[in-house]
Amino acid sequence: MSLEGDRARAPPPRPVVKRCVAIPASIFVGEDRRLATLRLGLLARYISIFRVEEVVVFGKGDELVVEVLRYAETPPYLRRRLIPLRPALRYAGVVPPLQSPHHPPSPRGRGFSCEYREGVVLSSAGSYSLVDVGLREPVVAEGAGRVGERVTVRLGDRPRIVSRSEVPYYWGYRVVHVPDLRGALKLCERYLKVGTSRLGVPLKEVAGELASKARERGCVALFFGEREKGLFDLAAEEGLNAAEEFDYIVNIAPKQGSFTIRTEEAVPIALALLDFILAD
Repeated sequence: MSLEGDRARAPPPRPVVKRCVAIPASIFVGEDRRLATLRLGLLARYISIFRVEEVVVFGKGDELVVEVLRYAETPPYLRRRLIPLRPALRYAGVVPPLQSPHHPPSPRGRGFSCEYREGVVLSSAGSYSLVDVGLREPVVAEGAGRVGERVTVRLGDRPRIVSRSEVPYYWGYRVVHVPDLRGALKLCERYLKVGTSRLGVPLKEVAGELASKARERGCVALFFGEREKGLFDLAAEEGLNAAEEFDYIVNIAPKQGSFTIRTEEAVPIALALLDFILAD
């Protein structure tokens, strides 16, 4: 079998520069729910492909964006225990699999081979817990946990519950919802904050400087607007001066051939370019 055809391989490391994506909650308001769910599932894949570790959803809207992104990130074998049925997940069946390191493949499937698994605590006594990690039987792991809590388990002769930060591999993303853009900016205070807009400076003009600053900071957050309301518009609605709030505002597709770029299209474009200039 060729190297490209290997059904299992070692998982990717965590990125040296932590990535965060901030998107509006209203990007699919009023659109067909089934199609919007599929687009969000694809967005979740783009986020995972480029090893984004935090997604900030800001502003008012319905629950769709937050609920579908959280659903997509949860390992399939844990969804029944962790995710209650909600109207927003009516079409969750169209969400494609992430195939991320914390989503282990089926016995004959393709995916990453990893000694860690996500699980749910079924019971706990003393310093041990019984954890469902998606295997034939629950495992007894060192470490106390609350019943119903999602935990990360390192397998082996002596399974143990570990901190998610202890996993050396890319281990999925966390979704946070805040009420507005101002809240998202505050949450990403320590990040290098990069806004995306067709009114921004072409990325290639500041790529080297931006990459250097991102490495110094150790984390970078990409902010996106909507199809009908760009980042400048969203900032103005909250009385914010976009030029002052962001460290950089960049145009990721100068001379774009389509009149508008949808948020779910802008995200993979920006992440691919960021991945290229950071080269980590």
